[in-house]
Amino acid sequence: MSLFNLSLVTFEIDHEDCWSKLTSDYPVLIKTIFAKPSKGKDYILGMDEVKTHNRRAFKGFLKSFRRDKSIYEIVQIIELDSRRGIYRILFKERYENMIMGIIENYMTLYMKDLIKDGNERLLLIMPSDEVVALKRDLETLGEIHYFNAKRVDFNDFIPTFFDLSEQERNAVLQAIRLGYYEYPRKINLEELGKIMGISKPTLEEYLRKAEKKVMSKIFREFYQQDLLFHSPDY
Repeated sequence: MSLFNLSLVTFEIDHEDCWSKLTSDYPVLIKTIFAKPSKGKDYILGMDEVKTHNRRAFKGFLKSFRRDKSIYEIVQIIELDSRRGIYRILFKERYENMIMGIIENYMTLYMKDLIKDGNERLLLIMPSDEVVALKRDLETLGEIHYFNAKRVDFNDFIPTFFDLSEQERNAVLQAIRLGYYEYPRKINLEELGKIMGISKPTLEEYLRKAEKKVMSKIFREFYQQDLLFHSPDY
């Protein structure tokens, strides 16, 4: 295995005998926050984020989710934004015959998913020489609607944590804290610069460079979302 020989794998699977099938009956979108198998692999402790139209739709989904045979226990329900229909569920689910149980057997360096319309869509970065075996294992769980793999440079796909300079990072933090990005703005650049002890042109330069780098990270995030939301055309 070489970190210089990696593939970006995207696929959609109709996972049989799994609670993900419930998303075909309810208007929900679901994303995994984390999924951690227990030491004895008796269950998977997971937290999922759920986006739906309203509280009523969420309650309907939750009722069916709680009754599904693959769910052992709902540990906690968190309401993040009831107006926009965003919730998080902490739960224990069956380990056997679950996608996370299979993925755990591979050197997965990065993963995102989306569950919608009764299917699970995943995006993975993994060693290229393990891709064929992964597909073979996934086929035991259900019908694969598409499965794509292409070489990827991990360094291009995952931005560096240290891309902002100390001055740029401090400028953005102060701008956020003091309300420069509020609408309407609570402070202008000249006032912010005086507080920070730097000139307005210098502050503008720091913010402009920082915003470009931040938007580049957001673009990568949107690109990944696009891969998950839109099935490839054949």
